[in-house]
Amino acid sequence: MFAKSSASAGLLVALFSYVSASPVLLKREPAAPANLVLSPAGNGGSDLKLATQDHFIWTHEDQGIYANLTITANQGVRLLSALSFQNVVESVDCSSQDVTVKFDSATSLKAAQTAWAWVNQAPANTIIYIAEGDTCAGDSGRQPFSVESVTYDATANTATLAATKAAWKSFAQDASIRISGTPATGTSTRSVSKDVAIDVSHDFSGPIYSTTIDGVNLGISCSTCNTQGTLNADITLSLSDGFEASVTTSNSLGATFEVSLTASGGLTSPLSTNIPIFSTALAGFTIADVVTIGPQLQLVAEASISSFTASATATVGVEATLPDGSGFTLGQGVNISPVIQAKGLGLSGQVSIAASIVPTATLQLAATFFDEGLVGGIALKAPQLTANFAGAASTAGETACGNSTAEVSVEIDAGVELDAFGGFGGDTDQPNLTKIFSASTTLWKACLVV
Repeated sequence: MFAKSSASAGLLVALFSYVSASPVLLKREPAAPANLVLSPAGNGGSDLKLATQDHFIWTHEDQGIYANLTITANQGVRLLSALSFQNVVESVDCSSQDVTVKFDSATSLKAAQTAWAWVNQAPANTIIYIAEGDTCAGDSGRQPFSVESVTYDATANTATLAATKAAWKSFAQDASIRISGTPATGTSTRSVSKDVAIDVSHDFSGPIYSTTIDGVNLGISCSTCNTQGTLNADITLSLSDGFEASVTTSNSLGATFEVSLTASGGLTSPLSTNIPIFSTALAGFTIADVVTIGPQLQLVAEASISSFTASATATVGVEATLPDGSGFTLGQGVNISPVIQAKGLGLSGQVSIAASIVPTATLQLAATFFDEGLVGGIALKAPQLTANFAGAASTAGETACGNSTAEVSVEIDAGVELDAFGGFGGDTDQPNLTKIFSASTTLWKACLVV
């Protein structure tokens, strides 16, 4: 694939990375922000039954976020959501440690006494009452209470729950939360019609790296370097399955890079270095005591130079994009054909150089879900460029050019690789790393006059 020569230059290019980047998911808010909507389960508001599994929905309609929590209770525990029977309740008093529920009628009180009889049948039986609103839930918006017993007052139509505040994780045998787009107008609260839009646009044009190592001066600069486009994600966090997500692309997801590498001096032994180009924390999504996602977007390049004996500046430009509608799931491969286009090419100076720079852009979504660490994201190496510059006068057997010392034969190849990961882990882990796709193409094969 590569032209053989005694002089070569590998040049930096990098595509985007998630997560998302770019404002991701949701502007971080304090617990129970005013625009956070706690949706009912859709049962009419008079369901007094105890459950072993239930659903709880949070929406940020103004920012397009919809989070649906499914939780399965531990053995010996039953769930009771305040929203499920809100239509038969006049008031709830949480001013003392106990929770007192006043019903709208004697009939409703009697129905509650029948439905909740289980909790008084054995000391180990426990109800988790999920309180709603400012009165009982406070800043968290939703507050679980562990209820050991219930007493009833038929005269006052009240039920007194002997309760203490509980953490969500303390009663969860299993749980998962799906974070996606808000339902379209007129659809059920359980119907998700679109994904969370994650803007990955980021401009990092300008000088990237400059150093002097063993007498070698090395500089890398971006005249135009930016990522663009949108990832539309449907994310599920699970205590049993870890981090899962499906993703589709829009708005020409990709990047444009016009990169110059300048080297001068003389090098007799190889050197390599790690170049951190940028790292930025992105806005996240938080539901108090349930889930927190803190995205991080970073670009790091591995650079190596094997030898050179003069000085030169080589410039190459590439635009790489993914077709709109390209879809993949973390942990699964897919056939995607990226579009790679040349943007420009130039070489100045006399050079005998062998070098390479390979960037990896990573969008990492580190999450905690019921205090369990989960992480997922994508890592993109795109385009990976190798540019071979061969001076005709010094390279025997080179046929692309004539014999002029002012001519240089050029072959530049670009590759794209997208990896995805997701599972249990911390903010620096990449569990279950899987190659989503890889592709390569020859951008140029020509003769330049320098």
